[in-house]
Amino acid sequence: MILIFLGVILLLVLGIHRYYFPPIPEQKEIYDYALLLGCPCHDDGSLCTSAKKRCKLAIQEYNKHHYTTLVITGGAARNQFIESEAMKNYILDRAPIPIICEIQSQNTWENFTNSKEIIEDHSVLILTSGTHARRACAIAKQFFSDYSAAWYPEHRLKHIVREIISRILYIRIEWQKRQDKFIKQIENCIDLHRSHFLASERHGFLVQ
Repeated sequence: MILIFLGVILLLVLGIHRYYFPPIPEQKEIYDYALLLGCPCHDDGSLCTSAKKRCKLAIQEYNKHHYTTLVITGGAARNQFIESEAMKNYILDRAPIPIICEIQSQNTWENFTNSKEIIEDHSVLILTSGTHARRACAIAKQFFSDYSAAWYPEHRLKHIVREIISRILYIRIEWQKRQDKFIKQIENCIDLHRSHFLASERHGFLVQ
């Protein structure tokens, strides 16, 4: 009985996870843009290991002709150093890639919100870590219709734990947004019926 209960719970958790984090769309041959998600710099302005890996991934995908223009997104999230500018300098020292920097974002959601103004409705390839890619694409789905992702493997425990926490928070936020939307729809429906009722009452009074 306990095993059945645990199995049901496991299936429920997997179903919720798949609903909020659907499979990443299959990567096609070439995209108009690649979107490189930033990582905070060290306090001395140098790139962290994850940022360097993401930059190398951007160079690798460009050399494979998988995109034409790179958008790097990320502001000064943890210190005075702007993530996207530091990553741009690292890349340009190694490859002549056309780059546009977005310098205001403080988190993944803002990465997409602000980059949407640059990319608009063009196709985009998301560049990030393996642990981050699924959540990044779940957010990308809300902004872009033609997208996929490329990533590098990430097996460090602290990044896995951080991503698990981030996914739980993301599900909570999305659930709250859906609740708020549903409540708003109910309120609008009630207001509509109330206005119709009052209109019919006024019409009945005038007829009398």
